[in-house]
Order: sequence, then C-alpha cells, then structure tokens
Amino acid sequence: MIRDDLATKCAEAVYENPAPIVSQITVSDLVGNRHPQPWPGIVDTGADCTIVPVVACDDLGLSPRDWRFVRGFEDHATRRRLPRYYIQLSIDGLGEFPLLAFGGHRSSIVLGRDFLSGLILLIDNHVSWRLGRHSLWSRLVARLLALR
Repeated sequence: MIRDDLATKCAEAVYENPAPIVSQITVSDLVGNRHPQPWPGIVDTGADCTIVPVVACDDLGLSPRDWRFVRGFEDHATRRRLPRYYIQLSIDGLGEFPLLAFGGHRSSIVLGRDFLSGLILLIDNHVSWRLGRHSLWSRLVARLLALR
C-alpha cells in the first residue's frame, strides 16, 4: 500500500521510468450507482490489495462487508484495521470490474494485485504502459513478435 505522502512525493519527482497512473477511475456500487467524482489511480504491482478512498464508499452509502487488519510496506510493525467494500471500478476502454476493496483515508486509488490478476500489464521499454483484459493476449503476443 502506498501512503498519500509517499505517492505525492513520487508524483512531484521526475523519474526516468514513472509509475503507471490511471487518470480517471469511476467508483460505483454493485447496482450501478456511480460516484460523481472520478478518482486518479496508480498501478501498484507490489500491493496485495486494491484501496479506494473511503469517502467514495461513504458518499455512495455503502456499508463495509467486514474489517481486516493490514500492514503497509514501509511500516510492517504497525497493523491498521480497514473496512472492505463490495464495489465496482470502471476504467475507460477496459470496462467495469466488481471487487472487494479496502477503504482507506486517501485521495487516490491503489490498483493492487487482486485487481491486476484479471488483466495483462504490458510495459514497453519503461516508456509507456497499457492494461488489457486477458482476451487481448493474442494481440499482445502478436505485437511482441512483430517487435523482434
């Protein structure tokens, strides 16, 4: 999990190989009620779970399914208890993804491995990146072969 202050520090720095950012992700409940504000997100292959702003879940009137203890990467000694919500994330060009995500006090979404496991992440020479559904696998393989 990435803390907001760490994410801000990384966003302000200029890196040769920046982290993949998703500019707009829509959060909705499972019956289609969408939060009016799109949220930025970061693809975090080191995060076990997806975290959404708890304010988005509160605004949608969602009740937590349960509460779980989690530990962060930098502060493994501290456990925090976070709520989990059944939600749906929508990303333009990829579709809608129902999942059980943690709610955190943050201003962006962390797309963790629980979300990414159903997708293909292709990073081209650390310059560009793309998310795609598994059905795109044949096109991605063809593209990779064409680069040889």
